[in-house]
Amino acid sequence: AGAAAAATTATAAARAGAAADADAAPSAADPSGAPSRPLVRPEGTTNNAWLVREYVEQLVVQPVNSAAVALLGELQRFQERLYLRDPNKVKLRKRYVCGLREVSRSLKTNKARAIIVAHNIERIESEAGLDDMVRQLLELCEKKQEWVYDDAEKRSTQQLVPREKHVPVIFALTRKQLSRALKRSAKTSVVSVLSFDGAEEHFQVLMKEAELAREGWRRRVAPWLTSSSESGTAATVGKLGARQAERQLVMHKIGTRVVPVDPLLLHAGPPVDEDEDAVEKWLQES
Repeated sequence: AGAAAAATTATAAARAGAAADADAAPSAADPSGAPSRPLVRPEGTTNNAWLVREYVEQLVVQPVNSAAVALLGELQRFQERLYLRDPNKVKLRKRYVCGLREVSRSLKTNKARAIIVAHNIERIESEAGLDDMVRQLLELCEKKQEWVYDDAEKRSTQQLVPREKHVPVIFALTRKQLSRALKRSAKTSVVSVLSFDGAEEHFQVLMKEAELAREGWRRRVAPWLTSSSESGTAATVGKLGARQAERQLVMHKIGTRVVPVDPLLLHAGPPVDEDEDAVEKWLQES
């Protein structure tokens, strides 16, 4: 009986996850509404858990990862519980969606409250590749689609305009860890949080830890990007026009443990205006 109950719960979790990601196959849909094309992964593409891509404008630290796991675990539990009660309501009351296409749709319809992006999405630079999709998602977090009327052409077109309030972007976990947090079998690159009702405390903790990690990244990377930028435009620091280089997590000994840490934390001392306790916390909780 216990085995049967466990099997039923596992099946419900899988179906609840499928409901959250019913159409999650990636596509390269243009934000302007151009036709989409399926994503083609080149042969030999590998998944590197140590990789921190250049789009990660944040320190990769354990407090953020732990907070993301706690939030996603709660949302997955709520969604699974709803599925067990009434499977027909799951699609109408999703807590989250996974996959590039579904997350893009949630941003375009202004339903996303925040998105969580894996730090190690593999590099696919070809047209309609993963890099294009990630770039579009990050842009949609800052801009929204609106119909704009053109007096000269006497017609309306859908354009991207700045959002009054950006959709928070949290860089946490690897693709495998994201899928594990949501009890999914398929690796997950990005998750969109649609509702955190009942998990407000977890959400606020994640927002706080992510902001601290972003500020830590800015203090370490922004001066370097500004000084090395030929254009000298500090306004582009942290934007897609002035990218940092990708980096790899490194093994670092903390007490008796050897753990992977963001190499930016191992620079010669923290910035002079940074709280040393925060740095110590990032290292000790790794």
